[in-house]
Amino acid sequence: MTAAGRQARRLVLALLVVLCGAAVVAGLAVPGTTSPALVEAADTSQFRAGNIISDQLFFDGGAMSADEVQTFLQQKNPNCVTPADGTPCLKNARQDTGDKAADSRCPGAYAGARDESASTIIAKVGAACGISQRVLLVILQKEQGLVTASGSNLYARRYREAMGFACPDTAPCRPEYNGFFNQVYSAARQYKNYATDPGNYNTKVGVVNNIRFDTEVSCGSSPVFVENQATAGLYNYTPYQPNAAALAAGRGTGDGCSAYGNRNFWIYYTDWFGSTQVPGAANVTRRWAELGGNTGVLGASQASVVCGLPAGGCYQAYAKGAIYWSPVSGVHHVLYGPVRDKWGATGWEGGWLGWPSGDPVCGLASGGCFQDFERGSVYWSSATGAHTVSGQVRTEWGTTGWEAGRLGYPVRDQGRLPDGRGEVADFQRGSVYWSQASGAHVVLPGAVRDKWAASGWEGGPLGYPLDDTTCGLAGGGCFQTFEKASVYWSSATGAHTVGGQVRDRWGTTGWESGRLGYPVGDQTTLLDGAGAFVEFQRGSVYSSAATGARIVLPGAVRDRWAAGGWERGPLGMPTGDTTCGLAGDGCLQEFQTASVYWSQATGAYTVSGQVRTEWGTTGWEAGRLGYPVRDQGRLPDGRGEVADFQRGSVYWSPASGAHVVLPGAVRDKWTALGGEAGTLGYPLGDTTCGPAAGGCAQRFQNSSVYWTASTGAHTVPDAVRTGWVAAGGETGSLGWPVADAVDVAGGRGQLVEFQGGRVYASEATGGHAVSGVLLADFDAAGGPGGGLGLPTADAGRTADGTATFQHFEGGSLYRTAAGVTTVPAAVRTVWSRSGWEHGPLGYPSGPATTGTSGVLTQPFAGGTVYVTAAGGHAVSTAFGAAVAAVQGTTPLGLPTSDARSLAAGGSFQTFENGSVYASPATGA
Repeated sequence: MTAAGRQARRLVLALLVVLCGAAVVAGLAVPGTTSPALVEAADTSQFRAGNIISDQLFFDGGAMSADEVQTFLQQKNPNCVTPADGTPCLKNARQDTGDKAADSRCPGAYAGARDESASTIIAKVGAACGISQRVLLVILQKEQGLVTASGSNLYARRYREAMGFACPDTAPCRPEYNGFFNQVYSAARQYKNYATDPGNYNTKVGVVNNIRFDTEVSCGSSPVFVENQATAGLYNYTPYQPNAAALAAGRGTGDGCSAYGNRNFWIYYTDWFGSTQVPGAANVTRRWAELGGNTGVLGASQASVVCGLPAGGCYQAYAKGAIYWSPVSGVHHVLYGPVRDKWGATGWEGGWLGWPSGDPVCGLASGGCFQDFERGSVYWSSATGAHTVSGQVRTEWGTTGWEAGRLGYPVRDQGRLPDGRGEVADFQRGSVYWSQASGAHVVLPGAVRDKWAASGWEGGPLGYPLDDTTCGLAGGGCFQTFEKASVYWSSATGAHTVGGQVRDRWGTTGWESGRLGYPVGDQTTLLDGAGAFVEFQRGSVYSSAATGARIVLPGAVRDRWAAGGWERGPLGMPTGDTTCGLAGDGCLQEFQTASVYWSQATGAYTVSGQVRTEWGTTGWEAGRLGYPVRDQGRLPDGRGEVADFQRGSVYWSPASGAHVVLPGAVRDKWTALGGEAGTLGYPLGDTTCGPAAGGCAQRFQNSSVYWTASTGAHTVPDAVRTGWVAAGGETGSLGWPVADAVDVAGGRGQLVEFQGGRVYASEATGGHAVSGVLLADFDAAGGPGGGLGLPTADAGRTADGTATFQHFEGGSLYRTAAGVTTVPAAVRTVWSRSGWEHGPLGYPSGPATTGTSGVLTQPFAGGTVYVTAAGGHAVSTAFGAAVAAVQGTTPLGLPTSDARSLAAGGSFQTFENGSVYASPATGA
């Protein structure tokens, strides 16, 4: 069909629209028939001049079967009326058909048959030529209204010219193409002609075509970029596009410049079969148009859009690439070349990269290209080839500046690591490693990476990197932190591992810029497995769960620890850092079982436990004792320990505790007596010196030692010391001891001579001082070996001030102005019952005597005390006179009871041979 013929025929069609109104345009029933109205669905504002229908729908030769076409015809025109001339309704039309051999246009042969139905002809032609049966039905309707024609509007010419093929407007239709079958087959084949030889026709795909609105030139035209072959074919068949008025009219009539053929095709198809577009196909062709079509970056199309790909996607191949679309990724083009080839090698859109998510970008550093896909990207340069990179690895690479940054282009595909936990991408100047636990981090080539590699990469003891390789440290060093340790390197030290508590502690010193410097050896697990250590340029860090991480500096302290066997020796692990700058520029370090202290003057020695604690109370090395001068050691008795210091010692045992022993006469005395193994035992207190006479003292387990320059050093047993302290100690009247303790009273007691007296002590009596005039009286009475025995109380003064007295085991001494009187213990007992000197007896008035009968008698100012084996009793002077008056020639004998009071001032007392009663009224 020529263009001129098509233009003329357009006038006829327009006239038909005017004369028949909506009956043709919208498929409304013709007056006089009962055909139902079409349901309006198409919105002409959605009409796209450059893509009227997708290739997939237009060239789908399997869109409908004969039965489906027949059902469609019955549904669209169920009440069709046969006209008077007998022309059948399309649903009832039948004719004989001839054979059609297959060719390049219609690759399927058509096998003719007698009396074939119109629906069968439509279905078979569509299948043979690859034109949708739906398209054929729509053209039959838009050209002749055959689908819905009925009654008087249905006549034979509509069948002869069914598709309007070879029917120029300026001449009759060519008879060789008349007939329903001829029209349908020839029209279908013509659309394949347009597709097979597109260069032979006016409207072409992939370029801008000036398409007129009407046959009249004055109606004008507009440029239309034709996106697909189906649309180009429609314009080559009916070479006009609807103007704005035609589209605004919907199914109605526009203006004098309106053409309706292609509008009506779009309306009928949309109303009857839904969208003229396959989801995605229109996106593909539209994107091609945006890229310039045939003259753009992709060039001419090489095939129709193909849909039904994974995820419901579509693609179309072009001379220089392809366009891909999916509902999730959108529409993007891919250029032929190494990026596309790499994508293809992964399985195209069905592979792990998925669909393109961005367009190709070239002009990168060194002329490279890249393209993003759903699950990764492909980067290419002439130097490296095309390689994949994805996920967090790609993101981390991006932080370095992509291909223009320090890593450059990828040199191999990103891949899974052997442990199955992570991935790696190698670049021109480094790598990026990733795992779920560690994230993605840069590893630069060099000594740090080499060290990691030597340990077994990510599968070794270091694990995955936790941060990027960092250089520019002190001395030009580098480091990188991994899951279980870090690697530090400098040209002076090499690359070494450091981790855990050791690394953290090192960090507190200022890392490699701090006092320890770089590690010079790898972190090493201790032999017992309980800890680790790292040697640094200027020290070490040792760590264990029990002790934490501690710094050990080189020097005498470390040497002392090493000499003992390091952490396996008696000191164990360090529990504190090496600390220097002590008094005299000394150093110390604490270990699990002891501390090591050093000074230039003394050397390095150990001190521990309560000995160390006690030393601390003196002010440590800056205190009165100074530094240790030898290791703390066990004493020969096996019960205690000692540490000797510059100016003294500290002794300890579980029973005595830890105490300071200062050099001097006290220590010398203790030593002379056998030290801790001698009679004194371990010290119970520190050596103390004070202002009193410039003396010193120290308590020991079994005695004390007191010293002054004038008296010397002497022992004072505890019991004696108690009595001495009660008398005022060295500042009291007794003063300082002038001799060691000696045994007295047959070994029952002890005596210490003091400057102002003595103190006697025993377990039974305690310690009591005897001094002054009473001491002379005591000595005169025979001392502790005499009748008095040991003192049981300190000396005292009677309340009236008449006498000074002191009690002893065998009696008491009472001294008055008249002299001293001894009161034996038995007499004292009776006297005490009567109230001592405050009672009726008063003070003793003479010495005690023992008669031939063995009776002990002692006179008092107010009576006499008689003591026999049966007991002792006093007879007052007054009662004694009464007794003398009444006893006559019969002696009453000795008293057997004390006098007792009676009523009315009376009293009585019993004697060996009777009793005496006396009262003021009756006498005795």
